Amino acid sequence: MAKVSDESRPVCLVTGGALRLGAAIATHLAALFDLAIHYRSSGEDAEQLARALLREGGRAEIFRADLADPAQAAGLIPEIVQRLGRVDLVVSSASLFDYDNPADFSTDAMLKSLAVNLVAPMTLGRELARAGTPQATLVHMLDSKVFSPNPDFFSYSLAKMALKSAIDMQAMQFRGRVRVCGIAPSVTLISGDQTPENFEKSWRHTLTGSGPTPQDIAGAVEFIWNTRSLNGSILTLDGGQHLMGLQRDVAFVVE
Repeated sequence: MAKVSDESRPVCLVTGGALRLGAAIATHLAALFDLAIHYRSSGEDAEQLARALLREGGRAEIFRADLADPAQAAGLIPEIVQRLGRVDLVVSSASLFDYDNPADFSTDAMLKSLAVNLVAPMTLGRELARAGTPQATLVHMLDSKVFSPNPDFFSYSLAKMALKSAIDMQAMQFRGRVRVCGIAPSVTLISGDQTPENFEKSWRHTLTGSGPTPQDIAGAVEFIWNTRSLNGSILTLDGGQHLMGLQRDVAFVVE
């Protein structure tokens, strides 16, 4: 088990923090924050990450919630406040990324995607505002395709586009009591059915010849936290891929 929270340090919740991008963000932020690592089914991975951070002098606790369940999503921040005393930064990194398109989607699958990718982040923002931590910050993980849409991954894309618009509305509603920003990366890690070869081509299919790394995204989270004038802003980390007018998801473009 990880160390008990140090009340002098801010607390950061990373949803989907046990694996992949979420784990990279949590690891990067461990020098600055006590970590609340959220997971749904990757409990062993969450425990391993918490132990690794402990060995490196960090502090972390793990928290399970199924973000598709409104009650569990709503209860996550109150539970963290009860155990760790506060929540200063929320990185909404958990996502559901399944393929569908406008001509062939399931209503049930779309509703689940919206629940995880849109409603849960909104719920976390509401509960963060209710927690009342001064100068709290909420960072939504978007996707650079919100600036250049295509019909692939339809339900996921719709949720991320709505989340993009919600950033402005949340920032206006919370009026600086909670700052709200977003990060919109292009493909960063192998996703879905990608092969390593397809991922490499997709990652390099940008104006700069390379896409973002997990470290880039984690550094952007830290930048948002440290830059108090940022509010209602979105950092796009995609090497300019959103300017290339792709008619399909990049994984299919480079096949």
